[in-house]
Amino acid sequence: MGQHLHHALGDAYFALGPASATGHTADVRRDEEAAFGFSIHDIPLEPPVPGSIEAAFADSGLGPAVADLRQARAEGLNGPDRVRMQHICLETPVLDVFDGILSVPVSTTTTDLAKERS
Repeated sequence: MGQHLHHALGDAYFALGPASATGHTADVRRDEEAAFGFSIHDIPLEPPVPGSIEAAFADSGLGPAVADLRQARAEGLNGPDRVRMQHICLETPVLDVFDGILSVPVSTTTTDLAKERS
């Protein structure tokens, strides 16, 4: 999706990725009994994986922060090579994928999605 948006919008597009070192995240699981064929579950986050953007923020001690990654990319710096998506840590060249990262120390999920829809 981001590649299509960048192609359409050019430099006006800014890919901002989320990061959190602790807390919970929503996990989607196949559930044929659910209205849309999947259900959402609250999953506690594992500690940040070494080499991940989450570990970089946690080690920095910054607290809530936004990092503009474009300068590091322009200078050819090596960056974190992992990012958490839901509860899984994926190997990915973070500096190439995102223009910036918004990091919060603790991630939370809503407690009752069904009530919020009504």
